[in-house]
Amino acid sequence: MKVSALSELMFVIKNLRRSQTSKMLIYASIVGVLAGLGAIAFFILLDLTSVTLMNHIAGFPLSHPTNEEPLLPLVHKPFNRIAFLIIITVGGFISGLFIHLLAEETKGGGTGEVIKAYHNNKPIRKRVPFVKLLVSVISLGVGGAGGREGPAAQIGAGFGYQIGKLFHLSDRDKRILMLAGLAGGVGAIFRSPMGAAIYAVEVLYQDIDFEYEALLPAAISSIIAYSIFSAKFGWVHMFSTPIMKFNNIYEFISYTILALVCSFSAIIFINIFNKTNETFSKIKTPLYIKTALGGFIVGLFAMIIPDAAGMGYGIMQKAFLNKTAFTILLLLGFIRMITTSVTLGSGNSVGLFAPTLVIGTAIGGGIGGLLKHLSPFLVNNPASFAIVGMAGFFAATNKTPLSIIIVVAEITGNYELIVPSMWVVSISFLLTTRYSIERHQVKDRAHSPIHKYEYVRDVLEGIKVKDLMKKEFQSVTGNTNLTKIYEILSESKQTDIPVIDAHNNLQGIVTLHVLKTILGENELADFLVADDVANKDVVTATQEENLNTLLHKIGFKEINTIPVVDEKGKVIGIITRKDIIKAYNDATEKLHNKSA
Repeated sequence: MKVSALSELMFVIKNLRRSQTSKMLIYASIVGVLAGLGAIAFFILLDLTSVTLMNHIAGFPLSHPTNEEPLLPLVHKPFNRIAFLIIITVGGFISGLFIHLLAEETKGGGTGEVIKAYHNNKPIRKRVPFVKLLVSVISLGVGGAGGREGPAAQIGAGFGYQIGKLFHLSDRDKRILMLAGLAGGVGAIFRSPMGAAIYAVEVLYQDIDFEYEALLPAAISSIIAYSIFSAKFGWVHMFSTPIMKFNNIYEFISYTILALVCSFSAIIFINIFNKTNETFSKIKTPLYIKTALGGFIVGLFAMIIPDAAGMGYGIMQKAFLNKTAFTILLLLGFIRMITTSVTLGSGNSVGLFAPTLVIGTAIGGGIGGLLKHLSPFLVNNPASFAIVGMAGFFAATNKTPLSIIIVVAEITGNYELIVPSMWVVSISFLLTTRYSIERHQVKDRAHSPIHKYEYVRDVLEGIKVKDLMKKEFQSVTGNTNLTKIYEILSESKQTDIPVIDAHNNLQGIVTLHVLKTILGENELADFLVADDVANKDVVTATQEENLNTLLHKIGFKEINTIPVVDEKGKVIGIITRKDIIKAYNDATEKLHNKSA
């Protein structure tokens, strides 16, 4: 049959209109546009604020990735440490005051709040994307030790949720668009569309697990947001790196050492981070006092070591070009652990994503330089260890081993180091399975509140009716009188009795519920028979049916006993609601114990 191009097009359009997946991809595209525009606005405001306050006023030696030119020209003048200390302290106060007055959920990194909202099916208020943009511009623009990816993630997720709400989508679809927005924000601001899409569905869980149904919407949103952002600021990788290759078998030894150091360093960082959070939470003062105190402490560090403050992208760029001594890199890695923990622990609205990459880069570059110094044949280029260390440290702290390999390749444009990155990431991830810096992550899908029923359902689907049915049961024929039925019920544990014929074919069921309505009518018991009181509209089950199917079949009907029939309709057993409920309770209890 000959099919015209027009009819084929109409067929495709018709199917797209009916397809829920197609609709979700359209919604994800809208989210991607908003996330991309939000990332542009955030980037412009942040760059103008940081250059003006930190560089022009305080003379802070700002540094950018090679492929990111500041929107305002930098000035070169002496670093006014006192001016910077005042700026970062006052900025922390103002940021904290806005958070306190407008939206408490915008404090901290951003990604953690999205994870929390996802697992607990919590709404993201309309104001959150705009408040997050404002307070993050202030927190980062005055020199907070954090990154812009976390704020971009929460801004995008907020847009995603609101799009779902605007179109009256289900809670599940709102959550998917929330992740699509997260991917769009990170993919745009970090120029990593593929890595961001995988990160969005991977970061929810501490084990290797994914929110797979959100992957395609996240990819669509990330691609669109990245394209909009790049159309404005250029289609380039964030960092410039020389060509690096993995072609020295001895480097496996060095990379293994790096993996061990990344694991150990990640555990140290997570403990510092958690302890700092606990310390600030015990301080009984308003949030804006804590954020000002956090800014003040980071400012004190920056007065001695300027690289202790700010977003730290300059540290990464210099490490990729081997422009920093390994001793300095190791020192910076440790200092940034402290200043990042203080900035976020105090409640300042900065991202945790980028600081983790900065610390990993510093540690990786430092270890690569140290090994090169001790045994030159073990290391070809220390800069390659900065890139691989970035991936290993991030995987150990954030528990996203797959996405970070791709993110690192995309932001550096260096795909030749994927093999050693996989090696270091795998070891680092496996050695730190008990630790994660994202406290709102759950172990896996089975531990997420929104997925618990799915796993109970899976358990019930694995239990067949034949596993629980009783093959020995009491039954009556249609002409059995009520006196005999009362006698059978009093002597057995059954509440309902199947009515069958001489060939075991089901005729109906006599229920205790019906018998109770005529219990006081003694004169009826002698001449009423089973056929007169039996329910003829009987729900039945087969041996091979699973309990989940059977639960949906009986629903909320007042059914306590379900006859089990064979393929010929003959009754071969019974299963009770009590049996099903017990199996359900056992399944949920096992799941609860697993979660504890």
